[in-house]
Amino acid sequence: MSSQAFRAALRSTARFAPQRNLLASSSSVAPRQALFSLRQTARSYASHAPHTTPAAHHTESDAAWVIGSLLVFGPLIYKLTAPPPKKKAGESDHHHKKEEVVEEAVEEEKEETAAAAAVPVAAKHEKDYYPYILIGAGTASFAAMEAIREKDPSAAILIIGNEDIGPYMRPPLSKEMWFNKDEETTKNLSFKDWQGKERNIVLHGKETIQSIDQEALEKIESAESGVKLLTGATVEDLNIAEQSLTLNNGKVLKYGKVLLATGGIPKTLPVLQGAGEGKVTTFRSVEDFKKLHSLVKSADKKIVIVGGGFLGSELAVAVSHYGKDKNVKVTQIFPEDGNMGLVFPRYLSKWTTSQVEQEGVNVKPNSRIASTKAVGEQVELTLESGEKVLADHVVVAVGIEANVELAKKAGLELDEHRGGVVVNAELQARRNVYCAGDMTSFHDVTLGRRRVEHYDNAILGGRVAGQNMASDKLHKAYKHQSMFWSDLGPHIGYEAVGILDSKLSTVSIWTKKPTVAAADAAAAAEEAPAKEGSTDKKDEGKRERATATPLPAEAVKVEDKEKYNKGLVLYLKDKKIVGLLMWNNFGKVDDARKILGQVYDTEKVEALVKPFGIHEE
Repeated sequence: MSSQAFRAALRSTARFAPQRNLLASSSSVAPRQALFSLRQTARSYASHAPHTTPAAHHTESDAAWVIGSLLVFGPLIYKLTAPPPKKKAGESDHHHKKEEVVEEAVEEEKEETAAAAAVPVAAKHEKDYYPYILIGAGTASFAAMEAIREKDPSAAILIIGNEDIGPYMRPPLSKEMWFNKDEETTKNLSFKDWQGKERNIVLHGKETIQSIDQEALEKIESAESGVKLLTGATVEDLNIAEQSLTLNNGKVLKYGKVLLATGGIPKTLPVLQGAGEGKVTTFRSVEDFKKLHSLVKSADKKIVIVGGGFLGSELAVAVSHYGKDKNVKVTQIFPEDGNMGLVFPRYLSKWTTSQVEQEGVNVKPNSRIASTKAVGEQVELTLESGEKVLADHVVVAVGIEANVELAKKAGLELDEHRGGVVVNAELQARRNVYCAGDMTSFHDVTLGRRRVEHYDNAILGGRVAGQNMASDKLHKAYKHQSMFWSDLGPHIGYEAVGILDSKLSTVSIWTKKPTVAAADAAAAAEEAPAKEGSTDKKDEGKRERATATPLPAEAVKVEDKEKYNKGLVLYLKDKKIVGLLMWNNFGKVDDARKILGQVYDTEKVEALVKPFGIHEE
């Protein structure tokens, strides 16, 4: 037997056999114990020698030590160092195979032991205590949950949400869901993304989320490893000193660490209060989508959308597209000069409005509602100009405000200027209290303190918060520059990073060649009906984007009907690049992040924008 096989057999025997006298069987003790016992035995020979004269004592002690050492260590040293015996003639190789099996068994045993050590046994918790509680059942909580479970596989997590559905994506509610060709797909809350792949808005990951109600929560005696979602519940009070919270039914839960991801609350307009019950809604939840979608399925409906920003513009284009065959009329009202007037430069905002109008939307810029009243089954809106607009339903999309009511009651610091709960770069508000998503005012290491209301921020911010919650020592700073995107009809698609504010100075770089003919040809091709049988199923659900190129920004006027099909807009503050808008220029977000925060230099602009391929054919 080889020395390696002997040591493997020794370890294996030591794990299962009871301990015996060392001298009778040295292989029955674990290696570390065996070595310790051998030393103790050798020392006992020396320490218990009979008393004689000093000279005799030394002689007899040395003799006893040598004899004892030979008796004890000799057989073991021989076993470990002796060469393997020669194989007899005709002897089979089954001995070697047995040694290999023993070695493999030992290695498998090591792997199993390591795996067992990597997945700690879940601790038993007292009733109503959860190591991690996530308040809010949105995207940020979902991302935090996954990050916690990655770092702490045995974690017991409770997510608390006020809806009856698990965490889901909000962007498709105003985008892709309205472009489904199959009503059953919409009913199942599914959609086809820009690549034509069918997805569902409900988020699904590696973890299984068990939905429970408050009655089921009461029956839980001890939180177990896994993720539970408490639906239809709200948190009324948060006691940071005692690390506890109170639900809307009065039940008190205790936590180890808590995440506040309460999102935002849609703003409303007091002037719309006289419109009649159920005639005016905001648009944020799945239920809001279902109500509006059900309404426009009927023919000849008149829908008014108030707001010209991200949501209002997306929704106006999407509903108009969906209701085109049903004679649904969409009117959009807002006080700015054009769509996205608070975000885009003025010229681009006005041109965007011209494109939204081509999608069938009746856009009324520079308009405010003066009064409303119910007229039969409809709502009559009177504008400040005196014009009257009739609607079957009004959707208010004028932004959100951070939902900080719970945080305020808990005594957390609030950002009076931006809204939201003030946290550090690690997304921590207080000890064991973290925040993520729309309601968070965080320190951006590149752009300063910010509050961001975009999906990408919720995902990556929630993930960093979750990682820090599950780490007692090393915390990560949130350095991610979140991106956002939108599509406004077939000719406008954009991606952006950083701060986009129309009040900032901007530098626009557009393709140089005028393309009136090319743009008209592209528009004609898009409007022409497809030939029968020419549609490929793999392309169903995809939204084509124009590829024509426009004149330089300074030479283009809205009345010229030129198309801004590819360009880059830089937003500057104190001569630094704080935002980038990539217009019909996709897949360049990482390039944009690299130059965010850099000083803008007119002499280096060509090198700066080269990665974006603005002038490429």
